[in-house]
Amino acid sequence: MSKPVLYLDIVGTLLLEKGGEMEMAPFAQQFVDGVRDAFEIRFLTSLEEHQAQRVGEKLGIQPAYVPFRHALGKASALRFDENFFWVDDDPNPADLLRLSDERCSDRLIPVSRREGVTEATLRKLFATLDDRRASGD
Repeated sequence: MSKPVLYLDIVGTLLLEKGGEMEMAPFAQQFVDGVRDAFEIRFLTSLEEHQAQRVGEKLGIQPAYVPFRHALGKASALRFDENFFWVDDDPNPADLLRLSDERCSDRLIPVSRREGVTEATLRKLFATLDDRRASGD
């Protein structure tokens, strides 16, 4: 059985803005360590690919980079035919509508852009994965 896909935003999720500078979220490394074996990780971010690669290197991962068209929103780049989850701090209304239309709203794991990923994010992600497995998805 293939691993579920985990789409990860970077800014506001793994990186936080502090005083005009970007720094790693306090729980980012633990989060990535917790998901690396269970998920196929993909970066779905507004950052340029080379910037995203640097973040991946700092975290010790080499995720696939998933580009998206800003006018269409990030959900336009999601593969709805795959078992996926998405961690993001700021999905736009069109993203939320698309997730709802595809009956995938529960696959979005929202985070606070002030904290980024936390231990609670990790617990919710795995609880959601377990729930989907239990329901046969």
